[in-house]
Amino acid sequence: MAAMAGRQTGECRPVVRGWTARGYEGVRDAFVANLSLGEDTGAAVSVYRYGNCVVDLWGGTAFPGGPEYPEDGLELVYSTTKGIAALCLASLSEWGELELDDRVVRHWPEFGVCGKEEVSVREVASHQAGLPAFSLPTTVEDLCRWDRCTSALAAQAPEWSPGSAHGYHAVTVGYLLGEIMRRVSGRTVGTVLRERFGHPLDLRMWIGLPDSLATKVVPLYEDVPLNGVGEVLAAAERDPTTMTGRVFTNPPIDVGNLDHPSVYAAEIPAVNGVTDARSLARLYASVVDGPLRSIGAVTVDSMRRSLVRGADLVLIDQPTHFGTGFMLSSPREPMLGQGSLGHNGRGGSLGFAHPESGISYGFVANRMALTPGPDRRNIRLVAAVKEAMA
Repeated sequence: MAAMAGRQTGECRPVVRGWTARGYEGVRDAFVANLSLGEDTGAAVSVYRYGNCVVDLWGGTAFPGGPEYPEDGLELVYSTTKGIAALCLASLSEWGELELDDRVVRHWPEFGVCGKEEVSVREVASHQAGLPAFSLPTTVEDLCRWDRCTSALAAQAPEWSPGSAHGYHAVTVGYLLGEIMRRVSGRTVGTVLRERFGHPLDLRMWIGLPDSLATKVVPLYEDVPLNGVGEVLAAAERDPTTMTGRVFTNPPIDVGNLDHPSVYAAEIPAVNGVTDARSLARLYASVVDGPLRSIGAVTVDSMRRSLVRGADLVLIDQPTHFGTGFMLSSPREPMLGQGSLGHNGRGGSLGFAHPESGISYGFVANRMALTPGPDRRNIRLVAAVKEAMA
């Protein structure tokens, strides 16, 4: 293994700390490039192969012009949380507590109204349920009230005939899957995460962060997209009369609203996971052969079976590809190609696994690049991982 101590060799040379296994030095080069080009301010990346760490790096600064990015820093990872929740769902399937093809009403009878009687768990998890936005005016404070959100969604009529199309359920999918998990197991998503993964894998990862750890969260800042890239989607997000606008503005899903200790402490299982890169990579090692594996190949293949692909009714200029809860490889988020399962988050965080190669990967950063994917930082890093395996 090659040690990678941080050093400042010139005015523009970023400080990078951590290490790589022999052969993975190119990942460090890519990480340094992201910082040197200004595409990252502070970030961390971790890679495991067959359950063994081969990359563990962090660097840059906690904010522009600030102190070094801390080794023990945590980040709010937005929709990367969806992949975490999907692994919790997979664990219930693996342990025989839930059949993924069940109709939701088998476990949540109140859901079966307004044309939702036949909706399956898989349709919810693959954004086909037709409930991408709250129909009632909703505040950030409301998002912290579990029963209010789940009751509202159960009573809603779908935006489209469930199963006929898909549209990104940016916030609502967490409550929908979380309530199914709660009805099946008697535990919240955050509790399943701690019991099935957090404690056994020694993760620094929470959906519902303890108040005592709020000071460890490195603040995020949003960077404005350049040259109008992504303007079609951005314009739709700003317009509350569009479905996209209703998804992203009721309430606004931005740093000003979510990057706050009161929100960290709630359970919003689509968007408020708090973790670090090392824990993301270790979590996804649970689906890869090796000492950290806890989800078997049959369940993994079931979760990564392609369910929807193509035009997305919410992310209107960004075709999406989903299995059961997970993003699958697509031009928008290629990961390591066919067979990959994972999820990215607003601004660039990413966690995924590629069982065939044994790779699990985690990336977090404090600079939120709002240009739609593919994210250039992860493209560089994952390309370097691929080269190291060649």
